[in-house]
Amino acid sequence: MKTGENETKQKKKASADNQRIIDSYDYLTNAASTQDCTGLIPSAPQSEGELESYSSLYKFLSPKVPHKNSED
Repeated sequence: MKTGENETKQKKKASADNQRIIDSYDYLTNAASTQDCTGLIPSAPQSEGELESYSSLYKFLSPKVPHKNSED
C-alpha cells in the first residue's frame, strides 16, 4: 500500500471518529431551548422503564462515554 493511500485512510478514519464524537453531543441541542421541558421529571425515575419513557420524550442525559485508561 502506498504512503499516500495510508494517509488518506487515516484522515477518513479520523474524520469519521470526529463526526461520531460531534454526533454524540446532539443531546445538547435540547438545552435551554424555547421548547424546554422544565419540570419534566418531578422526581428521580424509580425504574429503568420509567427512565426509558422519559428518554423517549426528551433526550436529557449525556451519552455514555467509554472510560480510557490513562496509560493508553
